[in-house]
Parts: sequence; C-alpha cells; structure tokens
Amino acid sequence: MHSHTTNLAHLYLPLLTDPQPVVRRQACALLLATYGEHGLTLLRRMLNEDDRELDRQTRMALQHIAELTDLQVHLQPFSGMHIECLGRTRIFVGNREISLDTWVRQEHGTVGWQKVQGVLAYLLHCGRRGATRAALEAAIWGNAAPTTIGRTLQALRRLITDLLGEAAATKALTITDRFCLFSPEVYHSDMQAFEQTFNLACHTEDGHGLAAAAALYRQALRFYGGPYMIDITQGATWAMARRDHLRSSFLIAAERVAEHAYSQQRYHECVAVCTQIFDADETADELVAWLLRAYRQMGQSCALEHTYRRYLRANALDEGCPDAREDMVVLTYQKMRTVVAV
Repeated sequence: MHSHTTNLAHLYLPLLTDPQPVVRRQACALLLATYGEHGLTLLRRMLNEDDRELDRQTRMALQHIAELTDLQVHLQPFSGMHIECLGRTRIFVGNREISLDTWVRQEHGTVGWQKVQGVLAYLLHCGRRGATRAALEAAIWGNAAPTTIGRTLQALRRLITDLLGEAAATKALTITDRFCLFSPEVYHSDMQAFEQTFNLACHTEDGHGLAAAAALYRQALRFYGGPYMIDITQGATWAMARRDHLRSSFLIAAERVAEHAYSQQRYHECVAVCTQIFDADETADELVAWLLRAYRQMGQSCALEHTYRRYLRANALDEGCPDAREDMVVLTYQKMRTVVAV
C-alpha cells in the first residue's frame, strides 16, 4: 500500500483559477514567495489524478502561472522514481510521495523504518559502486551487532518491488551475502541534477565567462534543497564529506550569481540571493561581502551596519583583533569606510 503526504499546493488552486486576474496574480506571487519554483513541482504532482476535475484545475493553474511569469512550466505528469537527497530524504513515484515510516509500519511492523531509510540512503550515497555488506553494517549499525540486517534488507526489497514492480526491482536492487547495490539507472535525484548543472556552469564559465554561466548557476541553486541527507541520523559520519562538498559547491554557485547580479547593477537580486544564504549560514563570508557591497550601492547604510554587526557576533569576531583583520567581510567593510572617509 502506498502512502503519500498532503500536497499543500491544493490550497492555492481556488485562487490560481479564480476568474479575477488580480486574484490570480496575488496567488501566484504568494505561491512563489512561499515555495519558490518548487511550487511548480507541487502543482505538477497533482496532475493525472483520478479526480478529473482536480486535474483540470491544476492544468489551468499552471497555465495561468506560465502567463504571469517567465518561468518554464510543464504540463506533463511526473513519471518514474525521484529521490530528494538535498534536505530531507524523500521518495516520489510518479506524482506521489511515499511516506516511508507509514509504509514500513503497514508492511513490516517489526522492522524499524529508520533502519530501512538508513540502508536505502547509504546505497544511494554509494551510487553505482555499491557497498559490501560489511560496510553497510558498519555505516548503519556501527559497533552494534546488526541482528536485524536480514529483515531490514528484506523490507527494502519489498519496498522497491512495491514501488517499481517485480521485474524493475530485480534490476534495481542487488543483495547478496557480501554485496549490495541500488542502481542509479532506476531513479533520478535532486543531487544528480544539482551536480550536473553546477559542473556545466563551471565549465561554461571557464570557456565563455560568468555572463554565459549565470543562468546555469541560478538553476543549480534551484536544485539545492538543503544539506545533504540532513535527516539521516546514521549518516552523521559517512555523509559528512559529501555534505560539505555539496555545500561548498552551493556557496560557490550563490557567490557567482551574486557577483553577476552586482555587476549588472541588479542590487535587489544580489541582496535577495545573499540574504537567503546568510539567514541559513552565517559563516558564508563571500556572500556577506557581496551583501555589504549591494547595500552600499543602494544607500541602505542601516542594513549594511546591521548585517556587518550580525556577522561579527555570529562568528565571535572582534574587528580589533589580528585574526579579524584578515577576514573577508571585515576587509570589505573597512575598505568601504576608507572610501567614505576619503
């Protein structure tokens, strides 16, 4: 039995399909302000439902968004398996999200759903290389004796069979006495999309400059939903290096978008990008430096001072200390003060 979570985009349908254009515009702005472009994904997951009226309203809502914005809007329903690894780990099959804890309780009440989630996450992490059974045991169970690994792997096989069918599950999942593999060929993930787009953006910038790559960097930012597998408690050790690498790539993409927006004198866009990052990561020094520069160009001295002081407090920096004098944000701020004084 498939379990799926409530899609909150349902709440926007009456407004996005309202006869009055002003209501549709306001609803569109609210949806995008709340969810960003992920709001389009939420709507698209309601396509091809058994309820034909719901399907009709969803298509109408997406068409109105296409008319009101320059966003790329798709009217085809999702297909296949999609797994989100950036932020919370989530599984989608077609348009439906699978609630793993509910599925395990219904189908395998004696198996802990977090162990099933952890095993699946580790096999996703290992990709096409797969993992030895010993490595899998160490990653998920640690030093504890994995007395339940057999039942956990059986539950995972049942899950994949339930989601994809017997034939596809046989191709997707390999479990032997010594080796386990979940083939990347049977699913798409946000991590794959992020890494491919980021790498293409870097290659484009190397060959053609930042202006040519800026749109790709923006697209990479849209794919990044948060720290890698942040809800996998067993992944605190084995996921850390990948999490740091992906975070570093994300910050580079954001910095490149901020620099391009600043160079084009789109200071409000620069502020929007940098503020979003700063609110989630107060150590992002390069983004804070661009934020200070943009505030200065906009004449927002109060916002500039508040941001600078907040950065100092968050990072326990005393601008009079030698270490602080080498900090990028402090150097940027001091340079601004020197220019103003002159």
